[in-house]
Amino acid sequence: MRKSLFWLVVFLFIAGMTSVYAQDSAKDLRWAKSLMEKGDYAYAAQKFEDIARSHSNPTSVRKEAMYYVGYCHVKNNDPWQATRVLEQFIEKYDDGSSNDFVPDALYVLGRVYEETGDQRNAIKVYRRCQRTYPRSSFARKSAERLQELGGSGSNTDPFDDNPGNGGNYDPDNNNGHGNNNGHGNNDGHGNNNGHGNNNGHGNNNGPASGGISREIRELIRIAETVTNSFTRDQMLFEGADRARTGEDFVALAKAINNDFTRGQLIDKVTRNKNYNTFTTRSMLELAAQINNSYTRDTFLVNYGSAMANRDYVNNYEFVEVSAAMNNDSLRQQLFDAISKSTAFKFISAMTMVELAQTCKNSYIHDQLLLTAAQKNNYSFRDLRVLADACSNSFTKTQILQAAKDYNNSYPNSHRPSRNAPAANLDKAESSDPFAGFTFNKAQIKRISDFRKAIDSKKRIRESVTQLKKSDLGTTTVREYMEKYKTLQKFETLHQR
Repeated sequence: MRKSLFWLVVFLFIAGMTSVYAQDSAKDLRWAKSLMEKGDYAYAAQKFEDIARSHSNPTSVRKEAMYYVGYCHVKNNDPWQATRVLEQFIEKYDDGSSNDFVPDALYVLGRVYEETGDQRNAIKVYRRCQRTYPRSSFARKSAERLQELGGSGSNTDPFDDNPGNGGNYDPDNNNGHGNNNGHGNNDGHGNNNGHGNNNGHGNNNGPASGGISREIRELIRIAETVTNSFTRDQMLFEGADRARTGEDFVALAKAINNDFTRGQLIDKVTRNKNYNTFTTRSMLELAAQINNSYTRDTFLVNYGSAMANRDYVNNYEFVEVSAAMNNDSLRQQLFDAISKSTAFKFISAMTMVELAQTCKNSYIHDQLLLTAAQKNNYSFRDLRVLADACSNSFTKTQILQAAKDYNNSYPNSHRPSRNAPAANLDKAESSDPFAGFTFNKAQIKRISDFRKAIDSKKRIRESVTQLKKSDLGTTTVREYMEKYKTLQKFETLHQR
């Protein structure tokens, strides 16, 4: 009897917690939508990404949030990011029977293709939407677009294994090879870590977007034929000067047997000219090859500090770097570097809490949250999220006071309420970013010219001067600005 009562209590507790999480996620979703409705698409996209990434949220909420990430990129005149997110959404959620947001995504992706000149893929996506979801309102809209385009074609599925079809489409250069030119490898959160070289074709100097370069791969193959371990390790160590990516260093570190030589290799990483473009995934994998925990944490602090000074960074990567560390004193150095960077003010409250939770020291944990509350322009509810995560009552009181001051200063805050009711719009219209909207072709041309200039390393200054302040609000421009900064540093070094 007691055992049955125990399990009943456990079941009720889990059910209650599930209900709480569901209510919170629904509020977060309404909050992000209200930001979107006010036209703050860049900030809304970041909020939707946070929701879609959180595994504590129900699948239906994460699915809806991911769709609206792509929606916001469309409204923000960023077809490159919109294409990437919507393609990922379709591959993840299109099971042929789920009507929630999948036909929406197919239609919107088709419109993105169409608006950027890729009618071939647009026709395929419209046909797929019409065929798979015939009762959806977006099937009707797709049929209208097909009639407008006069579409035809044998292969109606752009996500099949037909090598002639390709993968991600680049509005700049539809070369039929399916390479996402200049966007590199995705880290699983919807964000791109690398920046690649040109379009991945006709360049034998290294990988287009991360990965092991041909030279390093060949070096390791030759080294494997050397029987003397010392000679082999020295050959790999000397060859590290040819490394161009973080993945190159990971492969070399794994091939080296001696810990001392591997430590010498690690010292070369931060001096590499491409260090600021190395992906977080590769640096975490490289850190795992370091046996000494203090040395490993120091390496991660240096990388995290350098990452904080980039023009654009996926803020969740700070959480991943900090979570891989053991020493809280060194972790505090990482927190200090992050809090002094420009990226700090763009870290959402939920991500800030996750970052603080990687620290076992309660004082350091709470101080990060307090610093965030003092420095960042958080909403009342975000400040409450920070306060609730504090372990020290005094620090919690300080943050709650900041929340109280905010509430008094903005009783009818310019920031929308998370409990704001959803707009009373037809579902097909409310989830269609192209309803009464078309891409700003002039802005897309400026961004396209800028991307081409960076990839080709020609007429860069001219393309940069053509950019406008509004262009900097797109994820694509921020990514390419980081690449531009790297190129400038490279040119400065070679002019000396």
